[in-house]
Amino acid sequence: MVIGVWIAAQVGYFIQSYYVLSTTPVLATFRLVLGPGLMIARAAANIVNLNCALILLTVCKNILSLLRTTFLGRLIPFDENIDMHILIAYGIIFWSVVHSLAHFYNFYAVELFLTADVVTAEYLNLLSGPGLTGQIISVVLFLMGTSAMEATRRKQFEIFWFLHHLFIGDTGDICRGGPLFWKFWIGGAVLYIAERIGREIRARSRTYISKAVQHPSRVVEVQIMKPSCKPKAGQYISICCPEISPYQWHPFTLTSSPDEKFISVHINAVGDWTKEFATRLGCRFDEKGGKNVELESQTTSLPYLLVDGPYGTISEDVFDYEVGVLVGGGIGVTPFASILKTIWYRSKQENNLNRLKKAFEWFQDLLLTIEEDIAEGFLEIRTYFTGKIPANDAKRMMLLDREANNDLVTGLKSRTFFGRPNFDLIFKEFGVVHPKTDIGVFFCGPKPLGDGLHKACNTQTNASETGTKFYFGTEHF
Repeated sequence: MVIGVWIAAQVGYFIQSYYVLSTTPVLATFRLVLGPGLMIARAAANIVNLNCALILLTVCKNILSLLRTTFLGRLIPFDENIDMHILIAYGIIFWSVVHSLAHFYNFYAVELFLTADVVTAEYLNLLSGPGLTGQIISVVLFLMGTSAMEATRRKQFEIFWFLHHLFIGDTGDICRGGPLFWKFWIGGAVLYIAERIGREIRARSRTYISKAVQHPSRVVEVQIMKPSCKPKAGQYISICCPEISPYQWHPFTLTSSPDEKFISVHINAVGDWTKEFATRLGCRFDEKGGKNVELESQTTSLPYLLVDGPYGTISEDVFDYEVGVLVGGGIGVTPFASILKTIWYRSKQENNLNRLKKAFEWFQDLLLTIEEDIAEGFLEIRTYFTGKIPANDAKRMMLLDREANNDLVTGLKSRTFFGRPNFDLIFKEFGVVHPKTDIGVFFCGPKPLGDGLHKACNTQTNASETGTKFYFGTEHF
């Protein structure tokens, strides 16, 4: 719906601008010389102005987190702000191309009109004030767009960061080339600047790492003390380690419960930044396996951190539904650790909480503790192993599993399923067990798995009064 409104607004504004420009008496001489090129160029520039105003709003995370808690959160998918940011960027590029092509035509028309070889189209395009400004803006847009591609962004983040901030200089060029631009841009710019200043102030409040725990499978748990941070279950924070790079901010979902005295994240050490961060924490991963190693800030010099947030995500809404389904693929289970811990805390009395400090070494232990302590029927755990297993190993596991009290893979009472989950079949079961119920389905993981889950939600939703309705939400960073 939001994308449809955005497209309609652009088309409508283009038509309105074209009509006004084609009927304004002051521009009669220009229309005579340039023809439709004048209206197309200026109308396209107006759309660029509009999109430049909107694109800054999509990265004002504090404002978006606040808005998603209002009634607008039900109407606008604020969690998809980065997708919208990219879409608006494509819009800016598209209308900039339209604007440039129209001006190429206009420059040629001017050359034909001035028959005495006073000026050439090439000069107007490359060396005149508007032409040169347009060329600079085009080069900057190209650099910003190509450096923002996922391959570049992941491998050369600092190149992406520096080139993306060329928008500051680009803004000045657009202001010189388009006198109306500042009127569109000023509102979003004020909010964005306030956002950036607020982040710098908030991130530098008292923060330190109290403990780092090295887990198997190249996962490191970082426990952080930040008294000013008041998180909710399902939220995320952005972390900067100045020792590695003062410019890189990386989002991580909180895996701690709001009931705990610290905030924690679990980081999968697979990328350049995460590997370097894990090394500075003192982790030494064994490629053949892994073990738990705890590092205390009192005995080890742990790196200084800047922490911004917390910010809201779609997972916060899980407690708004009578029934919630949490689906995590791989490291995508991390957003749900905080939610499951919060459920555990809500189900226990104060005198039972000491066990929790040692219980949650990582997600498997979290599930084991919850399965043991939560009342039967309140929480159902289903684990799916989607990797390939040799046939002989699979048969051996099936034979041993029949004789075991707990699952051989996870140690849980609930069995592990092998192969991809059949979401249509699972949701049909939910529909029978939970009639006339709104079920929230929350996902974090690989996109193909999420696409299948989203499709199943739409397919299995029963719009009748007695039917079960599935509402899909996915994590975006």
